Amino acid sequence: MPLIKRLSFIGLEYAFAPEKAYGMSRGGGHRRQGGLVEVETDSGVLGVGEAFGNPLVTREYFRMVEPMFAGQSVFDFDHVEARIRNAMYHLGVGNQLTACLAAINVALWDAIARGFGVRVCDLIGGCGATRIPAYASTGFFSSDPDRQLEHMLAEAAAHPYAGAKIKIGRGIRDDVARVKLARQMLRPDMLLMVDINGAYTADVALECARAIEPFGIHWIEEPLPPGDLRGYAELRARSPIAIAAGEAHHTVRDFRALIDGRCVDIVQPSIAGTGGLTEAKRIATLAHAQNLRVAPHAWGGAVGLATTCHFIAALPASPHTGHPPHPLMLEYDMSDNALRTGLLRTPLVLEAGHVLLPDGPGLGIELDRDAVERYRLC
Repeated sequence: MPLIKRLSFIGLEYAFAPEKAYGMSRGGGHRRQGGLVEVETDSGVLGVGEAFGNPLVTREYFRMVEPMFAGQSVFDFDHVEARIRNAMYHLGVGNQLTACLAAINVALWDAIARGFGVRVCDLIGGCGATRIPAYASTGFFSSDPDRQLEHMLAEAAAHPYAGAKIKIGRGIRDDVARVKLARQMLRPDMLLMVDINGAYTADVALECARAIEPFGIHWIEEPLPPGDLRGYAELRARSPIAIAAGEAHHTVRDFRALIDGRCVDIVQPSIAGTGGLTEAKRIATLAHAQNLRVAPHAWGGAVGLATTCHFIAALPASPHTGHPPHPLMLEYDMSDNALRTGLLRTPLVLEAGHVLLPDGPGLGIELDRDAVERYRLC
């Protein structure tokens, strides 16, 4: 039985000029951060996983939990995680501990799959696709005069993406103007999604939905703060546009409330922030049991993006067979983010609006060690 010989944490940051800052309704920034956990087995197999969020915080949680994993079987994640959760129940789950455990979980799946010579998707449900349809995650609020909404939309329109998602949430008039411009610049067959990042109350979100509905919006993402579950349920019942959320919800317990409350139409677990592939699969099972769509959130680095590709590839068709009304899409971050574009020896391939599932065992990726050191923060 392979054992965990060593775990290590690497904190990453990519910083750029403040005048190039970009963001969403709640604010912007000029830094991208994240973390990596590497696992080495006693047979020398390496696995890697990504943690979402501030790496300085994640590192401290890693230091706390690392001794509990070292020396354990690579298959024992659920048991170790349960001991950690049971010991720390006072502190909840919506914190960097969950992100840290997510990275460890994915690193173990990567190591296990490499040890067997198979892909991660083969272990978590089988491979249903090797070409993952992508939508452009773009249209940020930007301080850069050379990278405004029209520049980002032109970039998205130049590629055969299945859709594009833009940021709104700074008032109804501005929302309508941004959506109108997006619909004018994108192909008629491209799906258009909008992301409010939880900046509205239910009444304002409903006003927004009614105002932008004529422009053919595929979904409104995070219209409300994550804790306003009753507001979500009331909004979903009245909104003319489908409601999506999940990136700010954590673990299957949070998602059970979101799903059982019929708060959303589209469930969006973020693997690097919700506990890893094991927890994301549980969430997807709950969503499918309630006949809801799943569209995982993917905002981070290259390791997280590759992980999401495997997750999507392993999801079974539900409830349709071979003729889905809309594609199950991968969120493809088009922001300035070297942690996505510069960390791998062989970058992920974007081809004709699809991201290709990486070849090879495990996640099918290899870190560029020089790049990792270039962006190492801790």
